[in-house]
Amino acid sequence: MAAATDRVHDDAARRRALLDATTPGRSLAVGRCKVALDTFRNEGNLHDARTLLLDALACSNVHHPTIFRAWISMEEEARSDAAGVRKLFEAWRCSYLGGGLGHDEGGFWCHYIDFELRHGTAASVRSVAERAVAACPRDPAVHAKYAKAELRMGCPDRASAVLLSALDLFAADAKSREWLEREVTTYRDAMGHGSWRRLRGLLPFCRRRPSGLAPGYRLLGIA
Repeated sequence: MAAATDRVHDDAARRRALLDATTPGRSLAVGRCKVALDTFRNEGNLHDARTLLLDALACSNVHHPTIFRAWISMEEEARSDAAGVRKLFEAWRCSYLGGGLGHDEGGFWCHYIDFELRHGTAASVRSVAERAVAACPRDPAVHAKYAKAELRMGCPDRASAVLLSALDLFAADAKSREWLEREVTTYRDAMGHGSWRRLRGLLPFCRRRPSGLAPGYRLLGIA
């Protein structure tokens, strides 16, 4: 029994070390989020869960994006008002203004676009998507997300315009152009819109970029 307990503790320590190796403070953030989510899911106490997450955000040594993502997921699970959730997104966005978290800002915007696709209007989706490409003009994943959002909304012509604009922007970056074209057209094909198959072959085949999903999010079970 003691040996089994030691193995569990060792495994947990290794997971924490892995999270902190990728992003300092992530293991602490994951731990705090888990307590908050358990409070909500097991006790049904949304107020206390929010307080725990707010307290976690006050700490300087935790990975704030992990906390924001967990909080937003919890509010969606609780079917909270979308306007309130948008305030969380805007608070999350402010954490990038100092430049300290810029390495995953594109992931934030993609998450925000997905939220608007679920809970907003076409206008709100496009508003966030336009802000996203303005904030991260050199992140091809953000441009791809915008084009795919237009496809999700049933606007292939708009999606084509977004893609072509992005391809022009990355005119000097063949690798990004290849990835963009492949990412968007493969998505379109998967949706069953064969008319866009003509775009395939414009650029050589390229490998899809790996997901930028942080391992801590999977650990929380909220990805």
